[in-house]
Amino acid sequence: MRLYLILFSLIIVFTSCENSTVAPNEEILGLQFFPIDFQNIDRYSVEEINYNNDGSIDTSRYILQDEWIDSIATDNGAKLEGYRFRINENGNKEVVSTIVKNRTSNLAKLKLGNSEEIKISFPVAEGKSWNGKPQEFEEDEFHIFGAFQSYELGDSTFENTVQVIQEDNQDSISNYDQRIEVFAANLGMIYKVSSQLEFCRDTECLGLQEIEFGRTVRMRRQLD
Repeated sequence: MRLYLILFSLIIVFTSCENSTVAPNEEILGLQFFPIDFQNIDRYSVEEINYNNDGSIDTSRYILQDEWIDSIATDNGAKLEGYRFRINENGNKEVVSTIVKNRTSNLAKLKLGNSEEIKISFPVAEGKSWNGKPQEFEEDEFHIFGAFQSYELGDSTFENTVQVIQEDNQDSISNYDQRIEVFAANLGMIYKVSSQLEFCRDTECLGLQEIEFGRTVRMRRQLD
């Protein structure tokens, strides 16, 4: 009888373990770097510098603002749908594109118009890499740097951040390609630089990194 009770107790314990599910620890996974909050309006100060073929340089400054119109629960997470607006220095506000933020326990994706990127692969870990543009013909490898580290941006210090290096090619004699995004806990992206430049390749200027054409965009999160 005693042996029967022991076996019965073990069966109950094993059955309970099989049927129970343990919620993932969001902080360990790094989900806090890509928050899904319908109430938030994300605003970024943008500086855009265009280097033209004729040698001229055009610089513009404006605000990008993400506003949400719908919040949707998914099987393994949640997503936000809305619009990205551009607010020019004269105050004019215009729609740039639709925007969708989608986060699961495995991936954080951002879709602007028809272009989608996997911004972060969870769990966050130093040196981790993934294909950031799986819909493209060629693989575009993103990787993590400075996971769970502090980051200084201007006069502010963010204690818990992660950098996603999309590309950082600064050594080529023919082009320059630097694309980096910084995410802070419970805020999301706080800084982005995207600089893609083509250098002069003529004999007299090869290797001097003289810009022929290209564009540099810097985005910084407004927190006020």
